[in-house]
Amino acid sequence: MKNNYIEATCIGRPLDLPTWDEATELWELFFEESSTDYHPYNTRDIISVSFESAQEVTDAYNYYNQNPTKGVNYEETIEPNS
Repeated sequence: MKNNYIEATCIGRPLDLPTWDEATELWELFFEESSTDYHPYNTRDIISVSFESAQEVTDAYNYYNQNPTKGVNYEETIEPNS
């Protein structure tokens, strides 16, 4: 199960098994942040991605363990007003 947010902001496999967050009542999956030109430092943060159901988080966990995300570099294009 591909996830656009994970593809755009994360790199690699999930860092751990999915965890349940009592405060938000959501499942969480943690990834390493992919590097971007907008990040002012060379260090990467840990990103938490939330899911509403155990099935969703399990599908994402299994998918990204078998298909680690490589991070996506998007180029911003600006078109002049006509």
